[in-house]
Amino acid sequence: MPSGLGALLRGLRRFAADRPYRSALWLRLSGAEAFQLSTRTYENRYPAIFSRVQEELRSTPRAQILSFGCSTGAEVFWLRRYLPDAVIRGVDINAACIAACRARAKHEGGAGITFAVADSAEGEPQAFYDAVFCMAVLRDSRLWQTGAERCDSLIRFQDFARTVDGFARCLKPGGLLVIRHSNFRLSDTPAGAEFETLLRLKDTTGRTPIFGPDNRLIPGADYPDTVFRKTG
Repeated sequence: MPSGLGALLRGLRRFAADRPYRSALWLRLSGAEAFQLSTRTYENRYPAIFSRVQEELRSTPRAQILSFGCSTGAEVFWLRRYLPDAVIRGVDINAACIAACRARAKHEGGAGITFAVADSAEGEPQAFYDAVFCMAVLRDSRLWQTGAERCDSLIRFQDFARTVDGFARCLKPGGLLVIRHSNFRLSDTPAGAEFETLLRLKDTTGRTPIFGPDNRLIPGADYPDTVFRKTG
């Protein structure tokens, strides 16, 4: 079978069987203002990051955690293993993903876990969370695939800055912010001044080009800063 036809058939099978995938395609076609819409995720994807946050929150009883862009919930349910006493809220723009999360919670037991459809942290309470996770969300994989020199036809720095402003607002002083695989740097935003870096991890995939506040590619830029503490 020709490779192109095989890829088409695989795509059609996934479209028929995968409701979150269909929902993501619809969001893309409808022009929804969003960052990464891929629903791909897997279990225990970030053990070094989860372990560091576990260490930082060890003495925090019933830590409040927000998983932003939680997809179908793998991150939330693995965080529960690292932080069994935490109260975890997962949000995602994709309603089908949230339905899948709730179904999994019902099947596996979801005490202390809630999910909601949301495209920002604006609806979250101020100075409430001990940690906010945003993993492989503030990006668009097409920027790497096409070798784009500008990003604003797909995602914009100003939207990134507004999103992290929301994270800063709902984090407690001393709270942790985790951003991984982003096409922008926290340090370039106004909110970045409120944070210090706790953990740096080099991105060895080469699939996360960095763009500046002018939405232009910064050639050769690497931004390993991953776990931050709010100092304000």
